[in-house]
Amino acid sequence: MKWIVVSPGEEKQWALLLSPMGKWAALWGKTGLFKLESALGGSFPQTGNGPAPAWLEKAWGQFWNGKSFEPRLCTEKKVSMTTAGVWDIVLGIPFGETLSYGEVAVRAGIPGGARAVGSIMRSNPWALFLPCHRVIGKDGRMRGYGGPSGVGLKSGLIEYEKQLVAKK
Repeated sequence: MKWIVVSPGEEKQWALLLSPMGKWAALWGKTGLFKLESALGGSFPQTGNGPAPAWLEKAWGQFWNGKSFEPRLCTEKKVSMTTAGVWDIVLGIPFGETLSYGEVAVRAGIPGGARAVGSIMRSNPWALFLPCHRVIGKDGRMRGYGGPSGVGLKSGLIEYEKQLVAKK
């Protein structure tokens, strides 16, 4: 899976996606997915809603079944090389596995940059598909996770993935 920078101004719409871990809101356009976030706690946008396109529904189902998928992750903002490096490392964390913030930092070429990784993950536009929930504290504990459900959702996602991997 990869992310791309696209020209601003593309028409986008929101779609509600259902999962074993609750509702999620996806902002998508013709070039791909622009944003994915937990909609627990009623944060789903009330305007511009419609059904998800077939490519997004397929990727969504594959994610929840632990299978690989290839949705196009889009951003209208050019990102720094540091952010791009962190995103690439996090995209490579296998389903059901975790890395610490420090391990991600070292692999991204920023030793001692665990806090930088946390900051970059805090503004992750594609929760789940850019699996920031798989990045944990060096002591193995859950650390920060955006959205109304926070760390509980993060630990639930990791446990869900581990159980699915164990069944295979």
